[in-house]
Amino acid sequence: MSGVLKGVGVSTGIARGRALVLACGNRSAAPRRSIQASEVAGESGRLEAAVASAAAELARLRKDVSDQIGPGQADILGAQALLLQDPALRDRVLHIVDEKHVNVETALTEVIDGYSRTLGGTPDPYLRERASDVRDVGRRLLSALAERPTARPMRIPENSIIVSEELLPSATARLQLENASAFVTERGNKFSHSSILARSRGTPAVIGIPQAPLQIKSGDRIIVDGTAGVVFVDPSPSVEREYDRLEAELRAAQETLSEVVDRPSSTSDGVVIPLLANLNKLSDAEPALVYRADGIGLFRTEFQFSVRDAFPTEEEQHELVARVAELFHPRKVVFRLVDLGGEKVLPYFPLPPSRNPSLAERGIRLLLRHPEVLKPQLRALLRVSADHPVSILLPMVGGLEEVREARVVLREVQGELAEAGERFNPSVPVGAMIEVPSAALMASTLAKEVSFLSLGTNDLVQYAVAADREDESVSRYYQPLHPGVLRLIRLVVEAATGAGRELTICGEMAGDPRLSGLLLGLGLREFSVAPGEMLEVKDSIRRTRLQEARELAHEALELGSAAEVEKLLNGGRASSGDMAPSPPAG
Repeated sequence: MSGVLKGVGVSTGIARGRALVLACGNRSAAPRRSIQASEVAGESGRLEAAVASAAAELARLRKDVSDQIGPGQADILGAQALLLQDPALRDRVLHIVDEKHVNVETALTEVIDGYSRTLGGTPDPYLRERASDVRDVGRRLLSALAERPTARPMRIPENSIIVSEELLPSATARLQLENASAFVTERGNKFSHSSILARSRGTPAVIGIPQAPLQIKSGDRIIVDGTAGVVFVDPSPSVEREYDRLEAELRAAQETLSEVVDRPSSTSDGVVIPLLANLNKLSDAEPALVYRADGIGLFRTEFQFSVRDAFPTEEEQHELVARVAELFHPRKVVFRLVDLGGEKVLPYFPLPPSRNPSLAERGIRLLLRHPEVLKPQLRALLRVSADHPVSILLPMVGGLEEVREARVVLREVQGELAEAGERFNPSVPVGAMIEVPSAALMASTLAKEVSFLSLGTNDLVQYAVAADREDESVSRYYQPLHPGVLRLIRLVVEAATGAGRELTICGEMAGDPRLSGLLLGLGLREFSVAPGEMLEVKDSIRRTRLQEARELAHEALELGSAAEVEKLLNGGRASSGDMAPSPPAG
C-alpha cells in the first residue's frame, strides 16, 4: 500500500529507508515474508518442530521454577502448557499459511494477536488475564522458530527501518541494530522498551500504528517522521523533496548542538548542574562517554536479565557491573537493583496473575520476597564497590520498612563476603527511588535512612494521577505537568535539601528540554537523561537563569491544571504541537 500512517512520535528525527518487517519472540526475531505454494508443507513441519521445542523448554522451565522458587510459581505456567498443545491453535496458523501464502511466523503473529485482542476485550477478569498467557506462548513459539543450535544475531541490512508489532528487550538484544535507521511498531508507548531504546540511540521512532506489520511490507520504501509521528509508505516525489528540506534543517540544528558537547553543564548565571546519563546496557555507554556525561545516574539492570533464559549468575552480573564502572571511573555509577513486576516480566520468573499488574508486587517488595534473586546482585555490586564509586538504588520504594528490610539483607551479604575474604566498600551508598506518592510524601523520613534519592517521574506520574501509562484508554489523564505532580516533586526537593542528600531526577521529564527551566525552578540540581537527549537538555540548561526559573516554578505551582501549566511554559506562544514542522501532504 502507499499513503500516510499516523501514530505517536516517541523519538524525534527523520529516517528514510526500506522496511524490514519482523515477528518478535521472547528471545529472537524473524522476518515476516510471503512464500510459494510449494513451501506450505515445509512451514507445517517447522511449526510442529517449534511446538515440540517450546513444549520441552516449558517443561524444563516449570521444573526449574518449582525447584528454585516454588511449585506455586511453576503452576502459573500450566495454562501456557495447555495452550501450546491445543490443536486448534496450530490448525488456525496452518490455515493462514495455506490461504495467504505467508511464512509461519507471519501467520502465528496474526493468530496470537487475534486471540489476545479477543481475550483482552472480554469483561471477565479471568479471561483478560489469559491474554498475557496467549502472547507469551506466541513469543515462545516465535523464538523456537527463529533459533538454531548455531544461531547468530540476525543481520539487519543497511538503512533498514524495523517494523514490528512490538519490540521486546530480549529480542532486540539479539538483533544487530547498527544498520537500523528507525523503528515503527504497533504497540508500545513513550515509556516502553523500544521507545527508550530509540531515544538512547538517537533513532527516530513512531509507535501506535494500527496493524503496522500488515500495512507495511518488507522492502517498502518508507519515511519515518519521529517528530510529527507519521510514516509515509511509498512516498511521492513531492513528499521526498519536502523531507530533503526538513532533513537539511535538522542537520543544521544538530551541528549547532554539537558545539555544546565540550561546554560545561551550567545555567547562564553560572550554577553547575551535573548532567548524567541513563543506561540500559553496556553498549549505551559509548554515546554517554562521547557526550561527556558526568556519570551514570541510572543504570537499569533489567536488560541483563531479559536477554537470558535463566537468572544471570553472580559472576555474570559482576562482569557487567565491573566493565561499566571501569569505563566511567572515577565518576559515579548508580546501579538500580533489577526492577521486576508490572510490565517487566521474565519468561523464567512467572508472577501470579493480577487484575492490575501495576499495583501488584513490584520492585524492592518483590526482591525482598525472593532473596535468591536479590542476594547475588548485591554481592556482585558490593564486590565492584571495592575499586569503583558505585551506588545501589532500591526500586519502587513505598516506605521506610522496605528500606530497612533491604539494609538487613545488605548487611547479611556484607557479612558473607567478609567471611569469604572478599573486598567491598562497607559504606557503599544506598539510595531510594521515589516513584510512588507514599515515598514522595515520606521523602523527608526516607532521606534520613538513605545516602541519596532518585526521582523516577515515569511511575510517579501514573500513580499520582491514577492513569496507567501502558493503557491507551486513559492516556489523556497521564499528565506529567499536573500541578499535583509538580507539588510532589517540590516536596521531594525540599526533603532532600533539608536532609543534605543528593537528589537526581532520572525520569522522562528530565529528558524534555522544554521542562528544564521548570525543573530547575522547582529546585532540582542534578539531571540524568538518555544519551540521545543530553545535548538538547544541556543547551536548555545553559539558556536558563535560575531566578527566572524560580519565578516560573512558583507560578506553575499556583495553577490548577496541566493545560494551564502547559500554557505558562509556552509563554503565550503557539503550543509545542503547533510549533513542530507539519508533515507535507502526501
